[in-house]
Amino acid sequence: METLENPFWGDDWTEIRALFDTLQPGHAYLNHGGFGNSPRTVLLNQQQWRDRMNANATRFFRRELAPGMATASRAVAEFLGAPAGDQVALVTNVTTAVTIAVGSVPLAAGDEVLVTDHGYLTSTWAAERRAREAGASVVTARIPLTADAAQIAEIVLGTVTPRTKVALIDHITSSTARRFPIEELVPALQERGVIVIVDAAHAPGMVPIDLASLSPDFWGGNLHKWGYVPRSAGAFWAAPKWRSTLRNPIVSWGETEQFPTNLQEIGTHDATSRLAAPNGIAFLRALGPERVREHNVKLAEYGQAALASALDVDPATLPGDPGVSMRLLPLPVAEDDPRDLQGEISDRLGVEVAVPKWNGRHLLRISANVYNAPAEYDRLAAGIRSVL
Repeated sequence: METLENPFWGDDWTEIRALFDTLQPGHAYLNHGGFGNSPRTVLLNQQQWRDRMNANATRFFRRELAPGMATASRAVAEFLGAPAGDQVALVTNVTTAVTIAVGSVPLAAGDEVLVTDHGYLTSTWAAERRAREAGASVVTARIPLTADAAQIAEIVLGTVTPRTKVALIDHITSSTARRFPIEELVPALQERGVIVIVDAAHAPGMVPIDLASLSPDFWGGNLHKWGYVPRSAGAFWAAPKWRSTLRNPIVSWGETEQFPTNLQEIGTHDATSRLAAPNGIAFLRALGPERVREHNVKLAEYGQAALASALDVDPATLPGDPGVSMRLLPLPVAEDDPRDLQGEISDRLGVEVAVPKWNGRHLLRISANVYNAPAEYDRLAAGIRSVL
């Protein structure tokens, strides 16, 4: 496939790439969806918070942390389209949010918790552990990799039974990079009497979010993936009717407080990534969220097409959803541990990707962000056959 110069940014792309100068030189980082990356300006803001903490820990933890978290919480809530004046709990990640949510819902023996086979494994584990404790069961909706939005909704809703109490549904899946129609699924499930938990690990920053309109029972999203916030930073929102039932798995000084303080004050835990959340959001807004999304989606599509050409795969058979800046390619290999192949691609090609294993199949998942360019995907496509 002919190399394409970067068509998605103007003359300022080099300047934008330079803002991520902490990335490994000469290495193509095509796995932003794995752990996220922050620009140096946001990392410096986090360090300023850390310096304040280290300069006078008593002042920081007793007098600065709570108001700083409240300010950050309001900024994140506004970014996520929460109801006016609302706040979100700033937690470490979505797994924490899901653990809090499934631990707070009423479950009894014989109830069912609905998940899908595209769900993130640790979130599914959290649901399974809660179900075991309550004598409930977990039911898995199995969705083909290339199912469209209508088919996804039909399969999920068709899995609901009179015993379905809770549904854990992804917004954008991690292993398979699919966008689920949660705008349709949330109200449809709630109309059937099902409590809905949305795992939105990849949504903040990748796609617009309007919690006020969506109105799930529980929602968790990562800020350190597509929101440019330092690791580890997640947001958790619960409908007001559930907030009195919320319990932090870790008993700490927020135990007697109300939402969101009861979920985010944990002893001397380093909260500086979350305190820097407004700065990460401001960075995204300064670049222009729509411009960023257009660049990322087009570049992910370009990378998928380059890989498909290199491996003689028909692009029409590959999954891809509007607004999603990650793309997949099924791999014709069978490795016991996908991390071996991931490491080989990194070591031999100088390219970082994700190699998830899903339903016995090995997938290659690429991400795209503002610091990436077409030549990096061309490098991966040119060398992928030699690695496989």
